[in-house]
Amino acid sequence: MSEVNFYALVCVSGHLAVDQLWGVMLNFRKLLCKPQVDDWSPLAKFFFADEALNSVAHELDSFDNRRFPDRCQQLVCKLRGCQDRLLHIVEEMLCELFPEEHMRAPRDYRVKFPDDVLHDSFPGQLWFAAECLAAGSSIVDRDFESDAIRPLAKALSRHIDDMREILKSQSLKNPAVYPEKVKRSLHVFDHLFAEFELNYVSTMVPVKSAREYELQLELVVLFSETLLRAKARGYITDEQIETCDPTIMFSLPRLAIVCGLAIYPDGPLDLNRAVESTCEMLQPFRALFKKIRVLLNGLNEEELSTLEIKLSSFSGGDELNNVGDEDDEDVELYSDFIRKRKECKEKSTKEASMNPDQCCSSTSSGPENDVAATTSTTTTSSEGSTTTDWRQAYRSPKDIIHRLFVCIAGIADQWQSTYPSDLRTVLKMVFHPEEENSFIYEEVGRVASTGGNEEETGVDVAAEPKFGVPWVPDEECDGCSLCEMKFSFIRRRHHCRCCGKIFCGRCTSNTLPLPALGYAKAVRVCDRCFDQQLACVDESLPA
Repeated sequence: MSEVNFYALVCVSGHLAVDQLWGVMLNFRKLLCKPQVDDWSPLAKFFFADEALNSVAHELDSFDNRRFPDRCQQLVCKLRGCQDRLLHIVEEMLCELFPEEHMRAPRDYRVKFPDDVLHDSFPGQLWFAAECLAAGSSIVDRDFESDAIRPLAKALSRHIDDMREILKSQSLKNPAVYPEKVKRSLHVFDHLFAEFELNYVSTMVPVKSAREYELQLELVVLFSETLLRAKARGYITDEQIETCDPTIMFSLPRLAIVCGLAIYPDGPLDLNRAVESTCEMLQPFRALFKKIRVLLNGLNEEELSTLEIKLSSFSGGDELNNVGDEDDEDVELYSDFIRKRKECKEKSTKEASMNPDQCCSSTSSGPENDVAATTSTTTTSSEGSTTTDWRQAYRSPKDIIHRLFVCIAGIADQWQSTYPSDLRTVLKMVFHPEEENSFIYEEVGRVASTGGNEEETGVDVAAEPKFGVPWVPDEECDGCSLCEMKFSFIRRRHHCRCCGKIFCGRCTSNTLPLPALGYAKAVRVCDRCFDQQLACVDESLPA
């Protein structure tokens, strides 16, 4: 063996020895310094969540996905669940360290997202997407966009790995303290994650521009004014709003069309505006809105009130089917609308053939006979005809009201099927104009003098923490609360997780899961609580 090869072998062996020694020291440190399982501080929870994530990732790396694809899919789902859990804990740290909104990365752009994009597992999905992009994968049919955001995905993925090491190291030192290094790492993560979120979602789904969002807000104002007017006139009651009556979802869009054309003509339904200055939901119906406006202007106060009462009472669609002669002009108008909508749907379907984890708003097309029912609501008079000409074309005011009902209800139903995401967003902003920040309150964790069940990792506990039972301090109890035996160096103290009292090891030899208190796995309980829990289970079982 040459001298160069000998020295190379010695160096490699030395590196391996150092790595192995470092791994042994790290495992020994985890064994001695790891947080207690009953510690509910975010850093303590992060330690166990990170351990669970590493376990799943290691199993996935050593798994042959070609031989067992089903098992591989299960592991991927479990991995994403662990990522969700970890990011929720990181978000909890951010809320604790940066409570003011101006301290965090701005996320005002989220109002322009489709309403079905943001969900509970959305952060984990972004992390998973960033790792895939950083590894070289590309979004289906989005090669150019994938290359554009790949550097950002690599930076985010690399920083998350560094941040996990920093947080895990701090959890082994003192889970209750956040040094400046930890705060700085969390702050950088917040900004990187927000930037990647905006770029990734903009690549996957259409995001509204600032002008489109302003036009949508105008529609929200119209719906709000309509709701106030409907409440004042008794069309919608406070009880319906408080109980979230589903009929409001159908009646409010109908009444908003009437108010926008007859009561507030200078609002978003102003037909003198250019098409570009009109909300997207209103653009396909502009020609029909003009004919509806002429008919509405010809109604007196009593007839208008009758129409609004009819629109606010949800019917099963029987009136939509009882339609008279159809107008050829309107049929042609809606045929063009259906054809364009199908073309847009086919295009969006082709663009949406991405990975199954993507977030996109689904657009479903309603049946064509609903459109046909809507199209039969006007006569063959020209748009410039007077109100008198329109009224003479109908036999009675009742016939006019029926035609208006069918037409307005048909348009509102088209909103439900063609623009479901936009309509949900408008209704949500009307009924929930300000969403309060949901703070998570937790009781400060108490640490027993001796470790509890080592299987309590805290990972499988529900994401929403539960209030624990306050523990009796060690110094206030000198003997077992059940057998009254005095504690000594041999007879040690043990807390019951159910009642919080102190017992000896013999009186707390039983274990039970306590989901109501945040313990999904079996934890130590005293004999008395054990018997009570079993009695409750026996009573709940059928005879």
